[in-house]
Amino acid sequence: MNILVSGLFSTAESYGKSDAILEILIMLIVAFILGYLFRYLLTKKSISDEYKERYLKIKHEYELLQQKFKTFNAENEKLRKELELCRSGKQTSTSVTKTSTSAPKPDDLKKVKGIGPKIERLLNERGIYTFIQLAETEISILEDVLDKAGPNFQFHNPSTWPRQAKLAAEGKWDELKNWQENL
Repeated sequence: MNILVSGLFSTAESYGKSDAILEILIMLIVAFILGYLFRYLLTKKSISDEYKERYLKIKHEYELLQQKFKTFNAENEKLRKELELCRSGKQTSTSVTKTSTSAPKPDDLKKVKGIGPKIERLLNERGIYTFIQLAETEISILEDVLDKAGPNFQFHNPSTWPRQAKLAAEGKWDELKNWQENL
């Protein structure tokens, strides 16, 4: 072992001072390169995690846009039917004008157990205003909304919210109340 170490770290007597300094510089450069490679390999995983996080964010936005698209299509179809009725003379044109200018009235989402004013505001920011929209929202999207809102919201469990919202949208208030008491 002594021979190996003395061979690697030669003294100034056998090679001269400039050769010893050169060996030390080479070892420092090799150590720097190895350290850089290790750092690259260790952070490479975090880069893939960053891309995964971006993918999930884009997927979430895509799902929200799909929901809005469905809502707009349903409203468009409703307006198309009213227009056909108006053209056929069975309905006045003023009733079509009134429905086309009025936006759907937001529901009080706080009637769903587990949703308070702050969570309702978060849902509104994501384009969820009505019980029907909430009922059609996937639980993973609701969980993502809560996760992105921070640690104060992450402990909420939205797994029952769509079903509660469906009962509310259908006007089954007694059934909703009974079910909420059992939660």
